[in-house]
Amino acid sequence: MGQPLCKGPVGQLTLGVVCACVLAGCANPADGAEGGVGQDTQDLVEKVARDPEIAAMVPQDIAKRGSFTAAVNPSSPPIKFVDGGGQITGFTPELVTAAGKMMGLDVVMQQTSFDALIPGLEARRFDVILSINDLADRREKTDFIDYLQTGTAILGATSLPQDKITPEKLCGLSVGYVRGNVQQDLVGAADKKCTKAGEEPVGGTAFQDINAAILAVQSGQIDTAWGDAPSITYNVERNPGHYKEMYREISGPYGIGVNKRDTALRDALRAALRKCVENGTYQKLLDDYGLTDYSLTDMPLNEGPADDSA
Repeated sequence: MGQPLCKGPVGQLTLGVVCACVLAGCANPADGAEGGVGQDTQDLVEKVARDPEIAAMVPQDIAKRGSFTAAVNPSSPPIKFVDGGGQITGFTPELVTAAGKMMGLDVVMQQTSFDALIPGLEARRFDVILSINDLADRREKTDFIDYLQTGTAILGATSLPQDKITPEKLCGLSVGYVRGNVQQDLVGAADKKCTKAGEEPVGGTAFQDINAAILAVQSGQIDTAWGDAPSITYNVERNPGHYKEMYREISGPYGIGVNKRDTALRDALRAALRKCVENGTYQKLLDDYGLTDYSLTDMPLNEGPADDSA
């Protein structure tokens, strides 16, 4: 596993990161989540140095503070998760940690629920939010630095008779999804189509995070889990005896969200992330976390789908 970014529920300074972990959340999110991913990045972030030009871009108040707060819902391995030792880690925390070091800042990782990310950013309870789909309605008050391709995928129990499925063929199946995420609307749309066609409805069930939905599939409570593609693929590859990937579509990017009023912070963070691409840090993290298929090296701003139906 990569160098831990959080030591227990309270957290301590490690790799320039202070992790404020909610006690109840510091648990292993999925079977094998600690696995082997991240094992080759132990020293990678530690070696990242402050870049004077990028540090000069940081707003004065944040530079004086010496840190910025990043809210994260660490429930989607290998993107972001809490490992078996109670440590927040994953591709995104390590990438943002590296960017923070280039900015001359510590990164305070604040664990929160997924549906509290956007409201908390708007209320300025934290400075940025990590790993959230860049969608049109979210861009009204939030700017997104798009750093990784993503999409949606459906995981099913290996006991299901069908091996492949599409969103139009979910009639009669029970589907778990993360409350407030894009899949909630997709499940609702699928259910409407089934009802209109006179087919059995889709039994949608909301969960706090995708790991809870996946465990519900494993225990037989629901048939399928519909979530973000990188996490679904990861869980299927880690647990082929339990799950199979029945559908996948790459449809848009993950973004790091910044309040639209904080343009200086946004630009400094984006410059640091692009420097991570330039110096090879980004690629090394992609390789180690098995995410090379999802690379997005330009770090564009707000280039998610034009509407939320994508």
